[in-house]
Amino acid sequence: MLRKRTSRDKSAPTFSEGFLQFSSLGLIIGGYAIAFGLLAVRSGMSILETCVMSLTVYAGASQFMALSLFKENASLWTLALATFAINSRHFLYGINIGNKYSGASTKVLMALSFGLTDEAYAFNTMGPGKRHRSIAFFVGTATCAYLCWNMGTALGAVLGCFFSTFSTEGLDFAVLAVFVAMMGSTVKSRVDMLIIACSLALASLVYSAVGGHWHLFVVGILIPLASAGVIKTSRRRRT
Repeated sequence: MLRKRTSRDKSAPTFSEGFLQFSSLGLIIGGYAIAFGLLAVRSGMSILETCVMSLTVYAGASQFMALSLFKENASLWTLALATFAINSRHFLYGINIGNKYSGASTKVLMALSFGLTDEAYAFNTMGPGKRHRSIAFFVGTATCAYLCWNMGTALGAVLGCFFSTFSTEGLDFAVLAVFVAMMGSTVKSRVDMLIIACSLALASLVYSAVGGHWHLFVVGILIPLASAGVIKTSRRRRT
């Protein structure tokens, strides 16, 4: 005999609901991943290496950045520091997600962190998933993002073996553009726009004066720190 669905069940979105609601955004992620797979193979990585990188690292913008660093034979320390700078925004993401799912255990929150991408974060804190506090719903959105990213990577890597018109030239600023675009998706005020504009301008100056990849460090660290300062100031004013 089928169990009647209660009002409590209706208030707790399921894994499948999160997966399906996120699917349209997942298609965009898949297209982004195809571009990464193409460029990765054209930069000298094998199909297997490209796919394993997306399966294990799963870091979007940082993976694009790594391609330009691989090309220049950057040291392990440079790769590590650049990745830290680009992904430092996830500290802020983690704090907000931890507050949203404050009833979850530390182990569960640590598991959720693997799926805490820009898209999953924005969808679950500012988008359609904002009102849902179901962990199953969040996992559904994160799983959709993960599958789309990896399927897109695999498709792009295979296509990269047959198309030779793609180049890795200019990837350093391509990464910068992607990162700023992702941060721009969370813009809520003119102050946010000013932070991003100033960070981009400063990155351009640093690139012109110093060269290398220091402009990535500037943007990767400056935007999250400035955003955190704005959030802290606004909270003080409220209290």
